[in-house]
Amino acid sequence: MRKIISSITLIFIIAASTFSMSQNEANRLENLETQSEDVNANSKAEINLGNRFVTIEENDNKTNITIAKKDVQQNSGKKFRGHLGGFGIGYNGLLTDFWSKSLNAGDEYFELNTAKSLAWHITFSSVDVGITRHLGFVSGIGLTFNNYHFDNNNNITKGVNGVIVPSYPNQGIVYKKSKFNTGYVNIPVLLELQIPTSNSKKTVNISGGVVGAAKLWSKTKVVWNDGVRHKEKLNRNFNLNVLRLGTTARVGYGNFQVYGTTYFTPMFEKGKGPELYPFEVGVVFTSREFYKPWSWL
Repeated sequence: MRKIISSITLIFIIAASTFSMSQNEANRLENLETQSEDVNANSKAEINLGNRFVTIEENDNKTNITIAKKDVQQNSGKKFRGHLGGFGIGYNGLLTDFWSKSLNAGDEYFELNTAKSLAWHITFSSVDVGITRHLGFVSGIGLTFNNYHFDNNNNITKGVNGVIVPSYPNQGIVYKKSKFNTGYVNIPVLLELQIPTSNSKKTVNISGGVVGAAKLWSKTKVVWNDGVRHKEKLNRNFNLNVLRLGTTARVGYGNFQVYGTTYFTPMFEKGKGPELYPFEVGVVFTSREFYKPWSWL
């Protein structure tokens, strides 16, 4: 909360300083124009001052000074603007080898219900570093929520030796819902290429790069009904690797993109669970209203 308040205070100070400088400059220009009103009886001039521009008009010995804020779109076409911040949804999957989804013998309890195994993304901010107008690096910080719904009548737990093993309900019980949830904070770094189209405001966007993530939480949840509805949740670390590294790619048009991400880091610590590598495929909706980028060109 202190960081948020400090950030808001800093933004307010910068905005106030900019406005003050603009007002001082406008007053200075007004004085200059008043002193020289006899030189030009009818004239007009525009001067850029940061994110504002000053228009000075002189007609019939009268001087009018107008200060207006620039339209953001006036400069947007000259700077690289990446497509990263926003919301995303995708499907979770697990690899056991390079491009192989076939589970090893004994790991069948990790069969997933793909239709219900969803990944949710939210990216809060973006940093754009332009190489050219249509090529540059984009990065940010966000959250990823992974839901793994088990297809069989089981969940997972830690065995007596601390290794991940399947857990099954009592005889005659069928789980209505059985899933494993994880949460990560992630930082992607992508190189984005933008291809202009006939619609000057939208481009075809192709990007790819790496994504690093740190685990926030992990938990299991099961729901069953034996005449009475039961729900059980367990919050544990489940031997997940705290850090993971992967690669991601995106292709899209405007603010809509299709993405794919796969991780090189195994889901579980070595020797403490099955060797599985998470991957995701889905869509992303970006919005420049949702995040405020910092750009350098």
